[in-house]
Amino acid sequence: QLWDVNQCKQLRSMDGHADRVGALSWNKHILSSGGRDNIIVNHDVRVARHNVATLSSHTQEVCGLSWSPDGLTLASGGNDN
Repeated sequence: QLWDVNQCKQLRSMDGHADRVGALSWNKHILSSGGRDNIIVNHDVRVARHNVATLSSHTQEVCGLSWSPDGLTLASGGNDN
């Protein structure tokens, strides 16, 4: 879920994972989430159809995500590494 904390209002409920999410990383308006379902989902939080990419290279839970400072590379860590 994405919330406006100043107004205590939910802005968006974001789906895309079949199991719990354990890792998040921001890159401007893109929120990347990694989960127990072995996938990474890139969400564009500006739009209603927020799922802009799904990455499925891991064979076990994604437990770490980090965008590079220039915003060009997303590093991920999983229990399969």
